[in-house]
Amino acid sequence: MIKSLHLSMLLSSVLLFFVSHLHAQTCKPGDILLKNDILPANGGTAKVAIVSGLCVGEAAMSVLSAPGPVKINAVSVLFAHRSATNGIKAVVDIEIYDGAKVSAKGTYTLGPLLFKLSKTSQNLQIQTTGLNVFTLPKPVFSQSGKPVIAFRMVQNLSTGSCAKGYSANFATDNVFACKPGTNILDAKGHGPIDPCTYRGFGVPLYPIYFRGSWVIRACATPTVSVSWTGNPTPGGFLSFKLLAPGQSGDQYLMMMSGGIQRGFSTPWGKVPLDPDPIFSCFFGSCRPFLLRSFGTFNSKGEAFSALSIPNLAILRGSGLTLYAGFFTFKMPHFTPWKSISAPSKAIVIR
Repeated sequence: MIKSLHLSMLLSSVLLFFVSHLHAQTCKPGDILLKNDILPANGGTAKVAIVSGLCVGEAAMSVLSAPGPVKINAVSVLFAHRSATNGIKAVVDIEIYDGAKVSAKGTYTLGPLLFKLSKTSQNLQIQTTGLNVFTLPKPVFSQSGKPVIAFRMVQNLSTGSCAKGYSANFATDNVFACKPGTNILDAKGHGPIDPCTYRGFGVPLYPIYFRGSWVIRACATPTVSVSWTGNPTPGGFLSFKLLAPGQSGDQYLMMMSGGIQRGFSTPWGKVPLDPDPIFSCFFGSCRPFLLRSFGTFNSKGEAFSALSIPNLAILRGSGLTLYAGFFTFKMPHFTPWKSISAPSKAIVIR
């Protein structure tokens, strides 16, 4: 995208303009809108900024945050013209990754690739000036709850060039601030970088060449899920967040197992946890280590549990792998179960 020697040419300064009729990305009932930009969710007129020097082969990416694992149903991006001219076209590819990690130097390591539109032998045509919405062929599941939505430029049909900048390109919300860890610019010769913190071009990109957040959004369905944080070591403590959208006031029962290869069927759906010795232990002698293993969801459909890992020498460095899950029901009846969660990400005892 840019070489430090010709920075001013290859990444033109952001261009500001007013864009009218910024159409909304309407999510279906039960979905949530994920976005980092501050522009109105329901459309309107907004002042945005074009990053005119983004070249063919490069990508604008947003790290979006959901309350837990989600299914991505639709994505959108703002493609804008410096004069707010409508109908200028471009061709893009869409990529979705499951999370990303940023280093102290501002470089990113992307998570697993979940979806790539060009793998279906097609690309997407977008046009100025407004949000371009694409409904995915089928929902894409993000286990991390931090989906990275990427729009990669395949062909830019506006006037200009990579060297001098294009008259139309992806745009940000033009906020004089930069949130590290939320925006990614996949630039030739540099790879995925954080425009807020990366210094590999010789000069900082914020605020002259980039500011605010990409206008990239997604409609997502929260899933019945469990996530964890903490230190999976002997003597350590893990906190679980249980998510069951729309089940405020319902009850849950936690489960643990050592695998998710087979699962087992019940009259109310398949439990994805294996019925192995660890599963049995957590309904027996291991149960006291699983705190708040039974409880009630709050008004947001959330609940919280915890695991206290015994400080045993045999566990240290063992690599013992655990998975958490739960099912829900409505008291005073234990059955039928209303829902069964997806398994947590692996808990590996170090």
